[in-house]
Amino acid sequence: MGPAVRSAAVAALLAALALAVTLDRQQARADHYPCHVPNYGFGFDTYEHEDYVSVYGEMIDLVTAGVAVPPPYQLPSGEWIDLTYPGLESGPRAARQSRTDAATIPPSLYKAMVWIESGWAHAAGSVPYGGVGPVITAVDCGYGLGQITTGMGHLSSPPALDIRVPSARQAIIGTHPLFNLAEGVRIFADKWNSAPELRPVAGNGDPAALEDWYYAVWSYNGFAFVNHPLNPSRNPLRGETWHCNDPNAPGFGAFGWGDYTYPEKVYGCVRYPPVPKGQSYPPPLGNEDTGTASPSPLAVGDRAVVRADGQCLNVRPSPGGNPPLTCLPEGTLVTIVGGPQEANGATWWQVTAGTYTGWSAGQYLVKVQPPAPDAPVNPEGRMWPPRPVSMPALSVPQVAAAFAPAAYEECADNSFAGGCAAMDYPTTIPELGLEPHRDAPSSVTPAAAAKYLGAPRLQVLGERNVTLQVTGSGSSAASLTVRNLGTGIGPFRVRTSAAWLLVRHPNDPPGRVVDGSVAVGSDQQVVISASPRVVQAGADAVLEIRVDPAALPAGATGGTVLIEPLLGELQPVTITVTVQRSGSASGPPAYPFKRVLPNVTSDGSP
Repeated sequence: MGPAVRSAAVAALLAALALAVTLDRQQARADHYPCHVPNYGFGFDTYEHEDYVSVYGEMIDLVTAGVAVPPPYQLPSGEWIDLTYPGLESGPRAARQSRTDAATIPPSLYKAMVWIESGWAHAAGSVPYGGVGPVITAVDCGYGLGQITTGMGHLSSPPALDIRVPSARQAIIGTHPLFNLAEGVRIFADKWNSAPELRPVAGNGDPAALEDWYYAVWSYNGFAFVNHPLNPSRNPLRGETWHCNDPNAPGFGAFGWGDYTYPEKVYGCVRYPPVPKGQSYPPPLGNEDTGTASPSPLAVGDRAVVRADGQCLNVRPSPGGNPPLTCLPEGTLVTIVGGPQEANGATWWQVTAGTYTGWSAGQYLVKVQPPAPDAPVNPEGRMWPPRPVSMPALSVPQVAAAFAPAAYEECADNSFAGGCAAMDYPTTIPELGLEPHRDAPSSVTPAAAAKYLGAPRLQVLGERNVTLQVTGSGSSAASLTVRNLGTGIGPFRVRTSAAWLLVRHPNDPPGRVVDGSVAVGSDQQVVISASPRVVQAGADAVLEIRVDPAALPAGATGGTVLIEPLLGELQPVTITVTVQRSGSASGPPAYPFKRVLPNVTSDGSP
């Protein structure tokens, strides 16, 4: 849709009654505390694959095909872990077909969604790719690659096992990237299957059609008016989709993240997939000229890229003037803000790049020509192949009626019951030559999941009966190590019998506890340090047990810590803790003892 059409549509919208944003994400998650000080969600650790582009790409291919995780299985505790693919319904509102596992999710859609949600990172930013550490957790308690919030609440049971005690299902979602992605796909499938009872239908409800997922994509982020394409708070000139930070895509440099709705971001990254972090975007198709001559004339307002035969390009205070203000590296993107002027036998243009504005020789600038929205996109170096997509054609009366404010308002006023039939819209529009686009079929098989599931076999090293000395200000610590004698990622849950009994890593910041972690088998390379790069085969989970004196009830003499494997060999281990009170808060604590455990030593100091 062109800017004029969108502008006219928004003008009509502004003439209507303004709609308040509904279904705020936090209001729908009353079983969460915010995941920041002074409150925390669950303390989960995970393993971040170093080759994240190929590994997470194949994982998404597996989960969207419904062949990633094992069938439902039961733990010794009696809990079940079930993250199997639910299948998809299909068909229009009047001829909806029952769900089937044969209908699968277009992988490019979920790859784009995971990029929007987490940037293809499962661990926190402090954890290097290839390392082990805390899972990435948003302030609204979204965990991991898929930023899973639904079903991850920690203040009610269910979904938690108990208040602030994760269920086995929550723990494996928070610790294992494949299960995290599988749960995201289950949620995405649920959004699709909620039509036509609770959601409108796009197109013919064909799961193979990228455009027919529009309302399911919208719903993944919350089916709120903030994501309506005609929301008046968004600039009507922003274009159809987000540029996904591709400098050659329409809108780059003029509009940013906050200017686009969630579907526009997702479909934008389907159309213009990102490149791996730190890599450069390819030039547009038909604009690969790397010579010094501009393929088309420059003009004020153009974007251009530095092409200087591998050298940097001087930015001068005036045409030909000295000394240079800076020297821009090959590939730098600039904006033409003035010129041209002739001096010293060259044509000079005034450019701006970052904080610098000055004059550069035009023969070293190549005009960037953003492609049309339907133009082929250069696939070179991208994290997945680009796919053409069509956004809702609001210039078509039937589509415009579906996205009218009154249609959404009526739907929201009825709590979306009945599926908002007035919002159904066609994705096949012959008069415009529009047909839905398909994703490339996935070639993965269930056998491909085996290398990511592995065969974990966890061993807990440490005494099974420990005594902790408690003073008014702290406690001694008992150490234990969880080792994976098998292969792959070995996720496990940590449960204590009382809130005053804490399990953490020796160097964790104050307030953090470990509710779930991983031990990595020796078949996996683990990055211990990113700079300098240090790698080892596998990684143990080293933990310590402590007591929180402030929460210790009078008369309490002990408790238990339970280490429960969640995948592979399921043999839980119980550590019995005896509490001995000594000293007071009036003086420095003394720890005159030394405890020796198998393969681990600890002097008990805080």
